[in-house]
Amino acid sequence: MLQEPKTIDELVGLLDSLGVETRERSEDQLSEERYYAALPRQGYSARCEMALPGDLSGKRVLDLMCRSGKGAYKIADLVGPDGFVLGIDPDEDRIGRARELAPCNHPQGDDWRRTLAFSQGCPEDLRSAGVKDATFDVVVVNSSLNLVRDLSSVLCEIVRALAPGGFLYHAGVFAESPLPKEPMGELAARGNVFGAARTKRTFERAVREAGFSTCVFAPGDGVVPSGFEFTPELVNRRFQASVVRAGV
Repeated sequence: MLQEPKTIDELVGLLDSLGVETRERSEDQLSEERYYAALPRQGYSARCEMALPGDLSGKRVLDLMCRSGKGAYKIADLVGPDGFVLGIDPDEDRIGRARELAPCNHPQGDDWRRTLAFSQGCPEDLRSAGVKDATFDVVVVNSSLNLVRDLSSVLCEIVRALAPGGFLYHAGVFAESPLPKEPMGELAARGNVFGAARTKRTFERAVREAGFSTCVFAPGDGVVPSGFEFTPELVNRRFQASVVRAGV
């Protein structure tokens, strides 16, 4: 009979004896967790509408920054019984909520785990959420890339996760002219998608530096900040909402 561990060292020893991998988190990982724990998830990035690519039937899709899973449920409908969807979010409570509601929102009901899963993890370190190399056909991100702590690291992780021929599908907000780096970072940490918006040219450069071979922007529409996202720094600045498809 297993004894209940009373200390962290005893817990690690118990997990090791059961063959469960344990590893000490780095300072970078702890900093990422603190950043996302404090990040407001409201405003434009919290919209329920979700742009998705065409035929997803049978595809393996990663829904990154999935929040409480509404988009992942929608994608699960589209991939069908031969596909698979993994939703990842840094917020443990949101992941728990997504799992709790899955039987009511998935076409397979209580058997939802056959084609859908949710895992907690930061987008800069998808390995911590169980993502292996070249395991997904599509990575979907809905309006959240402006808010990540380290865009370059996130894009490199997406490249690593994509199988040959796979692609990133990102519905984002782009600026005609971005703010300087310091106020951009401050507004990103406050959950302001507009204040953190890059130009399309800057975003494409980051995408290609991460290892993507193509980057195509769909025609976009003008969009304006509102509510808490409308700040003095953004007066008279222009933004466009556009979908990006970047292939490896």
